[in-house]
Amino acid sequence: MAKARLDVGELFARLVKSVMVVLLVPAVIGLVQATLHHLDTIPLQHRTASTWIQWGFVAYTTVHLLLYRPRTVFLASHRLFSMVATGLFGGHVTSVEQGSSATTRPSRRRRTRSNGDEVSSGAAGSPLLVFSPYVIPFYTLLVCGLAALLRPWVPAMYLEIPAVFLVGVTLAFQWIMTADDLQEQREQWYMETYLLAIILVFLFTLILACVTLPWVLPSFSFSAAMADGVARAHAVYDGIWRQLFVV
Repeated sequence: MAKARLDVGELFARLVKSVMVVLLVPAVIGLVQATLHHLDTIPLQHRTASTWIQWGFVAYTTVHLLLYRPRTVFLASHRLFSMVATGLFGGHVTSVEQGSSATTRPSRRRRTRSNGDEVSSGAAGSPLLVFSPYVIPFYTLLVCGLAALLRPWVPAMYLEIPAVFLVGVTLAFQWIMTADDLQEQREQWYMETYLLAIILVFLFTLILACVTLPWVLPSFSFSAAMADGVARAHAVYDGIWRQLFVV
């Protein structure tokens, strides 16, 4: 009986995660479209901010796929957040794996990554601490922060284009390296858990990037982009609802 209850609970948890994945996809699409639309209205040297960010994204993706994967740089931000979590909350960010049967497949409890770091499925700390290195785009925030500090001394024409380009580079770095890192643990996760983690990381990092983009581009409005994103997501939800349930 206990085993049956556990199986039912696990299936219910997997169902909830699958529904969340389906519901979050339109939100992500709407936010991406809105962000690019608003960036497309900001001219930068005969191009738009959207174009420069996309070029940065493509540039990093090309380097990552063909030349070099800067894993040590990615792990450096993880170690930084681990130290912050240890100091603030007494937790240690060691892994994204959790011990819940609804999240992980039955398998060995410990394993070693390709770089020699041992990870544990019983990682200490809350899921917030565990996932913080993934959802906080450290290098994107660093670029935006440096741009804000340099703005009083560097003319906008020399500051904004490199900063916007680097925002695209660092966002691509964050998303691709996160997908690679989580893929290493894919064998212990159900598919809906992996997809939900990827979508949440993408969504939260994009929101944080939008929060800090006005430091680089004062004409970019975070509130306007978010409102537009919500409206676009609502339009997608409404269209799906009408297709499925309205005759």
